[in-house]
Amino acid sequence: MQELFWAGQEVYIQDVFLPIIIGFLIFSSVLFALLAFTLFKRYRLWRLAGKENRFDHLWVRLKTTLTVAVVHFRIVSIREAYPGVMHFLIFSGTALLFLGKIIRLFSYPVGLTTPPQGVFLYASLASEIGAILIIVGGCIAIYRRYIMKPSRLDTTREDTLIFGWVFLILLTGFMIKGYRIATSEVGSPTDWAMWSPVGYLLSYVFPTFMTQVTDEILVWHRAIIHTLPAFILLAYILVGRSRLQHILLSPINIFFRSLKPKGALVPVDLEEAETFGTAKIEDFTWKQLLDLDACTRCGRCQDNCPAYLTSKPLSPKEVILDLKAHLYEVYPVPLMTKPQESRRDMIADVITPEVIWACTTCGACQEACPVFIEHINKIIDMRRNLVLEQAEMPETAEIALRCIEERGHTCKGTTYSRTDWCDGLDVKLISEDKDVDVLYFVGCAAALEDRNVKVSAAFARVLKAAGVNFAILGDEESCCGEPARRMGNEYLFQMQALKNIETLKGYGVKKIVTTCPHCYNTLKNEYPQFGGEFEVVHHTEFIADLIKQGNLKLASEMNKKVTYHDPCYLGRHNDIYDSPRQVLTSIPQAKLVEMERHRSRSFCCGAGGGHMWMEETGARINEVRTGHALETKSEIVATACPYCLQMFEDGIKAKEATEYFKAMDIAELVADAIQE
Repeated sequence: MQELFWAGQEVYIQDVFLPIIIGFLIFSSVLFALLAFTLFKRYRLWRLAGKENRFDHLWVRLKTTLTVAVVHFRIVSIREAYPGVMHFLIFSGTALLFLGKIIRLFSYPVGLTTPPQGVFLYASLASEIGAILIIVGGCIAIYRRYIMKPSRLDTTREDTLIFGWVFLILLTGFMIKGYRIATSEVGSPTDWAMWSPVGYLLSYVFPTFMTQVTDEILVWHRAIIHTLPAFILLAYILVGRSRLQHILLSPINIFFRSLKPKGALVPVDLEEAETFGTAKIEDFTWKQLLDLDACTRCGRCQDNCPAYLTSKPLSPKEVILDLKAHLYEVYPVPLMTKPQESRRDMIADVITPEVIWACTTCGACQEACPVFIEHINKIIDMRRNLVLEQAEMPETAEIALRCIEERGHTCKGTTYSRTDWCDGLDVKLISEDKDVDVLYFVGCAAALEDRNVKVSAAFARVLKAAGVNFAILGDEESCCGEPARRMGNEYLFQMQALKNIETLKGYGVKKIVTTCPHCYNTLKNEYPQFGGEFEVVHHTEFIADLIKQGNLKLASEMNKKVTYHDPCYLGRHNDIYDSPRQVLTSIPQAKLVEMERHRSRSFCCGAGGGHMWMEETGARINEVRTGHALETKSEIVATACPYCLQMFEDGIKAKEATEYFKAMDIAELVADAIQE
């Protein structure tokens, strides 16, 4: 039977095939040269930007690249199954097609085809399966782009050209294989159906008079109609600025992804910096420019951005694409590094202040991005320039920053002191007793705002019920600086950080617990940038451990449905999802109901990135999130963040749901359930 199959392959005699091999090598050399040219011109642009070390932990980076770029672990997910499967089909089909083609091509000079060896036959089948997968994936993509038309996708004429071009290349490949089968004069052996099922079926479409050709004509027919257009397509992708260049650039971007804590911003060396923040495209780092080139324009970031979804002027996708367009406006000639003499103002005309200030830094965009593009650092860098260089910021943000600078907290007009919340609770000050197991870092909101002082008091009762030896800083505590940093005032943040680190080290503090995810993220992930190394635990983790160890007994039954809201700086930025749920399910008769957007897909409350103190345009994010909670038909929305709690309080009032729905911190629910 193999001899029958070979009768259809015999046209590849040596004197005809040798020129094809030579031509392939020439074209391949040209493609590799184009690839080198593409990467070199990108490198020339990237190196104009600032330095950044992304060459650490090379093995970890390689594993991530293989997992994401090859296995598609991050792209094919439950929440994005449709486009994920589509992309996987196209990618895996392309890999099989190229693998099969290369093996078959080089099987001839090494003698794997006389008679056909197993590797040759399987390569033939693999290339055909690959082409089928590409067509199926392409049809899914076409249906999505031209029929479904999701708003996040921007379909261009180039997309249509690529779809048509690839389909014609695949179709001609199948047709030529069918043509070869038809000219073999073998009849209908089962080998053809086994090793080339589509080509076998297409062999029947050719009338007899079309099959009387010489071997030479058949081979050159294949080269001109199928192979040459495929090489031209690859050259087109490589030589210009085709969106398909992300095939090359996205894996590079994945390799150089940040391995630092997700919630940590990049610090500024205030003593060495000549300018603060980013005002020009060259002020970004080389990795930030690589981000711009690696963007696949998939729009997942936009679909998950709470600012965009509530009609704010911010689209994280457009921020990246607008910055990329600006980069090539300033440097239009690929190999020249001389910028245009006149350019638009990047943070006035390209990315407007309204866009820059709309971000809540919730991290939803970065969580959704399949190629690890980092949106937040770019936006914060532009805020830093507006605040520190141009002194431009929303008036309410300026008031909050001034309050931190003058009073050490964000709560303008508060009548509380740092210790009023613990009156009657017999809470120790660390200045009176340094011999404690843990320091409770209360935070501004939990110490000084009406609603949240109840949370700090509840948590203190929980700690006392569990017999925890703890203390607070009291009046020596100052704002951790997180709001200042997210609002772009890096100078004020570093002042606050250094002040607090000095105080904490002065008392020999080793372990800190806090009820605020923003304090938690700052103390845990950002204070180490300035020498502040402490063990930091969020109160939901701490309570979960107390319950697990049997130090805290919960007896009072809740008998209510409760839904849990994942705070952005606890969940997405620090991957703490299970501990709060473990605490809630430990409360007798508590019925936990999840919102549609939960865990890593949780919707922001709207207070992050300094928005707790800024005015909001469009629909209010907290009211949208409150609506999500109300849809669960629960009686309580539980959270673990003072910002979130306050935003839900306001949202519930706006929704006129105060009579049947309330917001509570997990510490309050646990305090109510403690066995007396």
